[in-house]
Amino acid sequence: MGRRGVEMCLAIALAATLSNVPLARAVESNGFVQDNISTAKITANGNRYLVDIAMVATDVEQMFFKTGREREEGDLNQPGALEREIGRLVAARVTMRDGAGGDCAKKIEKAGEDPANDEGVAVALSFECANAGASYDATKLLATQSSRAWQVVTVTRGEAKRQVMVNGESPPVAVPDAR
Repeated sequence: MGRRGVEMCLAIALAATLSNVPLARAVESNGFVQDNISTAKITANGNRYLVDIAMVATDVEQMFFKTGREREEGDLNQPGALEREIGRLVAARVTMRDGAGGDCAKKIEKAGEDPANDEGVAVALSFECANAGASYDATKLLATQSSRAWQVVTVTRGEAKRQVMVNGESPPVAVPDAR
């Protein structure tokens, strides 16, 4: 079987695996998540981007176990400590770069339980980019999550929406400039 045949088999296997994943629903709601599948909703406004990430809490818990030595807080039972660490965990593994390749300034807006999903975790990050032509990269987050992890990325600029699925080996997602 040649490369084309292998690619077709992989595409069919992925389609069969994800046949129950309602991708169109992810555009309408950031609440769709399941094991090893997270969502990222990117809203662009000029060179400022808001990224809302939603994941299943058990996936975040597994990532905490894998990365335990990184923890800054000694006691996660203190008020707000767990939320800060969730934000730091995700923020350390998600980047945006501008069109010139420079890192965009990042800020954790909020992190903690997902109000839309009692089994989920939500993290909101904002990015300020110096130049147009930004790209979103969650490969480190997905690689930390699982070798089978995927993320449904929805990019919104005004009324225009675009959706793509990425994994730990995918190239960064280009965020189109305003036209």
